[in-house]
Amino acid sequence: MQVTAEKICTFSNPLSSPHEVNGSIYMVSENGDILIMTNELKIDTRMGGQPSSITIERDHTVIYIADMAHQAITYKQLNQLQQQSNINQEAAKDFVTEYEGMPFLGPNQVIISYININAIYFTDSGPFGETSVENPIGSVFMVDLDGQEIKPTALAYRCLAHPSGLALSHDEKNLFVSETCENRIIRFVLTSSGIYAFSVYHQFSGRFGPTALVISQSDFLYVARFEFSIGNDHDMGLISVLNPQGQLLENILIPGSPEITGMCFSVIKPTFLYLTDNSNGYNRLLKCVIPLEDKDEEKKKKDKDSYKVK
Repeated sequence: MQVTAEKICTFSNPLSSPHEVNGSIYMVSENGDILIMTNELKIDTRMGGQPSSITIERDHTVIYIADMAHQAITYKQLNQLQQQSNINQEAAKDFVTEYEGMPFLGPNQVIISYININAIYFTDSGPFGETSVENPIGSVFMVDLDGQEIKPTALAYRCLAHPSGLALSHDEKNLFVSETCENRIIRFVLTSSGIYAFSVYHQFSGRFGPTALVISQSDFLYVARFEFSIGNDHDMGLISVLNPQGQLLENILIPGSPEITGMCFSVIKPTFLYLTDNSNGYNRLLKCVIPLEDKDEEKKKKDKDSYKVK
């Protein structure tokens, strides 16, 4: 399946981690800015450092940032530019900076859970190349926000080859992780005893490896499969769609966008998928319509189990 992506905006630095809040799209840039796209692109906060991703609390008041340069998860109050005209210069505060006395390599992606456990999850990969197939020292951590002490728990410690993207199933009992350099998706399952077990959920072949992840309204896992752009007409973005059993349902092709770094579905219009793409130096926020999600409730119930596995 090939879809056409609509360019929403561009920026001077690489973009990642789009999030929709009240119809606006928040994202981060590699130079340290938190951006907001409403009718036009504006800088919400100048952070410094190198934020690689963000996650926003349910009440939209606190934002957590995975900061690669500061090797920390930080947090701050969210500045609503719809109500304020000034750029927020307030410094972010450290949330967690180490595990058992050891500094993080550099957090990559961060995500928040609300249902089963009020917690934050994040991958710790360090800069690209620091963790690899030859040196699999990446980790996945969880921080219980209701705990007596704010400290990370290791779900997988120094054993992964560049863990990057994260996604939670709708019931939040399954945490999916992109292990980019092994070209696969890992699934962490919350067991009845309250511990996490993990295994390989899906193994890909071809392209460089999976990066960004997102769960759709249909509980399908959308996987951005990164490839380095070569700057010609053969550049093609690829998003693979997996069902809850880990089987491949569909490959979605997006011309000209092989370096997808972030994805989010619109809450207002669940068929709209927003992408950050940095292919060929064009740092863009894109929007595309996903036909796989374009069903009314009755048709969705009828068809959900009838997709042909490819």
